[in-house]
Amino acid sequence: MKIGNIISLFVLIVFISIIKSQEYLQPPQWWNERVEAGNLLSISNGEKEPTNYLMTNVGNGYVAFVIGGSFIYVGGVFNGPAINLGNANNLPSHRAGIPNFQNIEISNAQFQYAGLDIENATYTRVYTISSSPGTIVKQIFYAHQKIRNILVQEIEVNNNQSEDDITLQLEVVGINLTSNVDFNIFNITSDDDYQLYNLTIKVPEVSFMTSVAVTTTTVPQSITIKKGETKKHHYITSFLTNIETDDYIEGSIDIYKTSYLLADLLMKSHLDEWNKIWISGIEVGGDSHLQQVVNSSLYYLFSSIRDDWAHGLSPGGLASDGYNGHSFWDTETWMLPPILLLNPKIVKDCLLQYRINNLQGAHEKATGYKLDNYTGYMFPWESAFTGVEVCPTFAPTGILEQHITADIALAMRQYYYLTGDLEWLIDYGYKALKGIAEFWASRVQYDQSTQQYSINTVIPPDEYAIGVNNSVYTNVAVKMTFEWVIEAATLVNDTSNIPLELWRSIADGLVILFDESTQWHPEYVGYSGETIKQADVVLLGFPLMYNMSKEVRKNDLIYYEAVTTNSGPAMTYSMHTVAWLELESLENATKQWYRSYNNCNNSPFLVWTETPTGGAVNFATGMGGFLQGLMFGYGGLRIYEGNLDFYPQLPQGTTSLKIRSMNYIGSTFNIGWNQTTITFEMLTFNPSVYLTLLSTEYDNLVLSTLDPIYLNFGSKFQIYLNNNDY
Repeated sequence: MKIGNIISLFVLIVFISIIKSQEYLQPPQWWNERVEAGNLLSISNGEKEPTNYLMTNVGNGYVAFVIGGSFIYVGGVFNGPAINLGNANNLPSHRAGIPNFQNIEISNAQFQYAGLDIENATYTRVYTISSSPGTIVKQIFYAHQKIRNILVQEIEVNNNQSEDDITLQLEVVGINLTSNVDFNIFNITSDDDYQLYNLTIKVPEVSFMTSVAVTTTTVPQSITIKKGETKKHHYITSFLTNIETDDYIEGSIDIYKTSYLLADLLMKSHLDEWNKIWISGIEVGGDSHLQQVVNSSLYYLFSSIRDDWAHGLSPGGLASDGYNGHSFWDTETWMLPPILLLNPKIVKDCLLQYRINNLQGAHEKATGYKLDNYTGYMFPWESAFTGVEVCPTFAPTGILEQHITADIALAMRQYYYLTGDLEWLIDYGYKALKGIAEFWASRVQYDQSTQQYSINTVIPPDEYAIGVNNSVYTNVAVKMTFEWVIEAATLVNDTSNIPLELWRSIADGLVILFDESTQWHPEYVGYSGETIKQADVVLLGFPLMYNMSKEVRKNDLIYYEAVTTNSGPAMTYSMHTVAWLELESLENATKQWYRSYNNCNNSPFLVWTETPTGGAVNFATGMGGFLQGLMFGYGGLRIYEGNLDFYPQLPQGTTSLKIRSMNYIGSTFNIGWNQTTITFEMLTFNPSVYLTLLSTEYDNLVLSTLDPIYLNFGSKFQIYLNNNDY
């Protein structure tokens, strides 16, 4: 093709794109600035909203839904039996889908652009009216963050520029009340103002029949806005369950009526509550896309949990029924750690409390292995409403993937080390930990000839390996669990009431596979290079932080990188990133780092998929792993008893990073770094302790002022906890 023809073609393409963009209303400048800052994700210029598979959602940790989706989900509301034989007509316990009464379409308006405001936790659609140039319609969705029981939709019409009244045609789409698979639905009240429904699940998990009262604004077929007028209409849906109160029907009505009276104030109180959440966060300089991925990941996580509703955190978040809405090891191993650094209260009162509330189910699972005489607390691989095992019986993971019980114990250790919350340990945590140790003591097998303990017939994190013996990950996690429970017993003065010597013997005597000649850890007995599903042995270095030389750490990493499938979940690459940064190999870390968040790039709203080709959507597990890569990888953060370690580094393409308002032992601080300087800045102080900073520049500097402290980029430093007066 001649140069002149190429130039002409280029000019034509540019001209067509300009003409096309002029066909659509353009977002205002402030909107684009928020996109660039990473606080808003947007589509415009004729781009359509993605299908439900990759569509964004709104939620508040109690209730959530995918925009345009068919169902609303309330945390803790499940339908189906705990025991499932895999029959398609016998669905296992799964999130129960409430009809989406918020799915209102404006049929005679023309869609222009839309966006998820991450910071404000709202989703906005903007329309025009072809018959009324200059009229702008906004449709805003949000799950109220302060009033957890309501969803709100605002339709705001600016008809100031029109010389005519306009009428919008409204319709709630996709509602089917007679053939809902999860609920028997009864319409109790139907009038011009609101509809009241009582929904009761069809099949209980064990015995409790969950019911939900739903009160929702009656949506008219049309609304008219006079010329020269701007008007806002509110459509509110309230939810209340019999989990919360026996008076759930009356309560739902009361919540609805009160909220409707305060409709004009709802947005402000919602934003005020989210502003509190965003006090803590992560700032990225020089890479607006990475900032968007960080902020959206935090949004999707925090919109799925809250500190006054302890019903777990599923790999698909609250807005999805992915993995049936069940809680797995994903909660404690992948999602909890980054949340903990920013909001330890929500970890304590939601994630850990969910496990503590369900100790009875864990005990029933242990004692269900009657031939093995297990006891204590054996947490289910899949947990839903009651805490009993709800993994479908055709899947071997429910029987054999047992490391979750150690993972939960170590998450409790991480919480205690970061917060020093002895009151929680005494009142709640220790009971669970003691029962966990009792389970593992009943689970191990002692070999008199070798004087070692084994854990046989398990599935490790690498789920391609079924029924293997002495999984090195499982055994190291169990060893650390015993060591932590003994430490916890000392903290709560209970060492005289536990079999201390037996537990120490198990901790010291567990088989930890290691090849002395080649200096690496085989994954399990007989492992010989088989392809693995995801990071497994590599997790010994982090998050377990098992003591090993750099040589062994590197050998494990190189070996298992080579045998890991390319179709596995993204957390593998996050952990490889952390490992390479620990080994100070930035080039190798960078290769893994980009892969760690590639699975969200198929959606304009950065909705994650489990694998590069699909799998579960809104994959919160991957988000948690990615955030760990940033905080524990490029932040170099490690949590120990009595101190934090940092080794800040920068991802390729960024100019700075900052962890904002991180929590440690009741104090908060910022830590930021660029290519020359690390800045440490105290924000609040716990008066009962004091912290010191140790680095090559400072020798146990007491952190007693708000003045920033500067270190050279590339420095390693520690923050130490001190209980004595200074």
